[in-house]
Amino acid sequence: MRSLDHFAHAVQNLDLAGAAFERLGFQVLPVARHAELGSCNRIFQLRNTYYEIVADLDWSLPLLRDRMMPRFQCGDGMAIVSLTSDDLPRDRDTVAALGLAPDPILNARRAIPMPDGTTDETNSHCFYVWRDGRRRYLTLFLSHHYKPETIFVPVYQRHPNGAIEVTGLTYVSENPAGDTKYFGAMFGAPPVRASPTAVAFITPRGELVEIIAPPLLEDRFGAAAPAWCGLLGGYGVAMEFRVENLGRSRALLATNGVPAIDEGSRLVIPASHGAGMVLTFVE
Repeated sequence: MRSLDHFAHAVQNLDLAGAAFERLGFQVLPVARHAELGSCNRIFQLRNTYYEIVADLDWSLPLLRDRMMPRFQCGDGMAIVSLTSDDLPRDRDTVAALGLAPDPILNARRAIPMPDGTTDETNSHCFYVWRDGRRRYLTLFLSHHYKPETIFVPVYQRHPNGAIEVTGLTYVSENPAGDTKYFGAMFGAPPVRASPTAVAFITPRGELVEIIAPPLLEDRFGAAAPAWCGLLGGYGVAMEFRVENLGRSRALLATNGVPAIDEGSRLVIPASHGAGMVLTFVE
C-alpha cells in the first residue's frame, strides 16, 4: 500500500498564499519554477511529505494547464495529491493493468537553495492518473524522488508552529462510494471504512485519508466548515498536521492574528485563512 507523498495546492496569487501559510507558522521556501513543467511553487517540508503551493498554472504544459485551471471555478485549493512510489515504471504498468489510464512519466525538477548557500536541483519524477469530468480534482498521482536530500532537508522541517507531519487529508465528494474503486486501486488496498457518505483509507504510515459527502462538512469542521462548491464533483478540503506543542501553535496563531476554533485537542483554522483549505493542528 502507498503513503502520502506531497500535496499540490493551486493558487492564483502565490505571494498572498505564501504569506498566508507563513502567518500560520510554516517555514515556506522561496519561489522555484519547474524547469520542464512550467509552473512555479513555494513549498514547506515536513516529515515524510511536503506541501506545494503551486501557481502560474496557465504557463504550464498543456496536459497540466488544461486540467488544472478549471479548479479555480471554486477558488484556490487542493488540486491534486501524490502518493509514494519506489519504482514508477513498475507502478505505472500496475495502474494500467487495473484499467486506469496513466499519463507519461514526467520530470518535475526545480532549483532549491540549500542551507549551505549553494543551489541544487531536485530530480523528482511522476505520472498522473487523471479522472475525467466532475471527478477531476479527486485525482491522485505517483512520485519518486531520485535526490531525496533535496526534498527532505532537516533544517527546512523546523516550523515556528511546531508542525511535524501530516496525519490526515479529507476530501469532499458528491459521491464518496463512487470514488472507492479508484482510490483503492491507487493506494493499493481497500478502504478501512466505507459507507454511502464516507470512505476512509489508512496508509502504512498511519495517515488517515477520508472522502466525505457535503452534508458531513459541518459535522467534521463545525463553524470552520467551508461551503460546498457544487461546480466541481469533489476536491481536497482539509489537512491535519501533528505539532510539537498545541499551546505553542495556539500562541503563534493568536500573535499573527489568525482566528482558530479551539476544540481543546485540536485547533481548526477556517479555509479563508488557509488559501481555500481547512487546516487542523493536533498534538
